[in-house]
Amino acid sequence: MTALRPDIAAARANARFSLGSGRELRQLESVLSADETVSAMTQCRYQGCFGLAVLTDSRFLFLCNGLIWRAYEDISLDRITHVQWHTVFGVGTLTLHLGAVPLEFTGVSGPGGTAAVQGLRQNMAGRDRLDRQVREGILTLAAHFESPAAAPALDSFPDEVPECYFLADSMVPRT
Repeated sequence: MTALRPDIAAARANARFSLGSGRELRQLESVLSADETVSAMTQCRYQGCFGLAVLTDSRFLFLCNGLIWRAYEDISLDRITHVQWHTVFGVGTLTLHLGAVPLEFTGVSGPGGTAAVQGLRQNMAGRDRLDRQVREGILTLAAHFESPAAAPALDSFPDEVPECYFLADSMVPRT
């Protein structure tokens, strides 16, 4: 096997692998962009196909390049609205919700699966923090424009106001 990129090798070292997924691992680098970083990977089953689930800094991938089955899922992290994780005796089911559409990955195991779940949840928490900051900024800006202190004083208006200002207000020309 050829040498893996450092980020792929680190995620591979943290995953528990059984037989299989060699083709997917070799294919992985070709589907990643140069600036994309792999943070976790694990083997699992999706829609009957046994393959490799990979979490990067921008998307969640599923690759299955078997002799009979072939599948490829590419899910932008921005599209994931909810993450569910159920585990029994170290083997779990990861359900990613894209709005109302659930995608279920079964047989997720080992520290790679746990790392993928933690990475997905951290991404969602970061987006929630950003959304909250944007909302707070908009509310602060709106409050600034609503406050009387922000309105210009009446004596600061010029004596003559150009006709275009009246047109914008009333849509009727002043004579």
